[in-house]
Amino acid sequence: MTVSGSPTTARTTGGWRHGAAVAHRWVLLLLLVDLVVQFFLAGLGAFGGGFDAHLTNGFVVLPALALVVVVLALLARAGTRDVVLALVLLLLLVVGQSLFRALADDGAFWGGLHALDGLVVLGITGFLHGSAVRRTRAVPGA
Repeated sequence: MTVSGSPTTARTTGGWRHGAAVAHRWVLLLLLVDLVVQFFLAGLGAFGGGFDAHLTNGFVVLPALALVVVVLALLARAGTRDVVLALVLLLLLVVGQSLFRALADDGAFWGGLHALDGLVVLGITGFLHGSAVRRTRAVPGA
């Protein structure tokens, strides 16, 4: 007798997967809010407030949140598109932002790409959040 086909197992699996989907939605919202804060911190630093908070948030908090988004997308089985976009998001935050920031010391053009990359990250995060909201609202009780 196989346990994997029992109704109890299916209900339990669906329960934790639904929980992962709801957590995915909320972490994406948190990431969106933190990205807006990151833009504020960049402006604050540009006008004399110092870049320490911007650097810490950009190199520690944002990549950690993006990694959690990838893991939750996989656990929630969010779909190929959303998992791939979550991975792109992580790469843009970890590799893209670091690379453009390092190259910005050699020219302002790279600093401009650093800012544009931030806007792309914000857009992808907003798209993923909208997708997660639609997916979890399709399930009763979400």
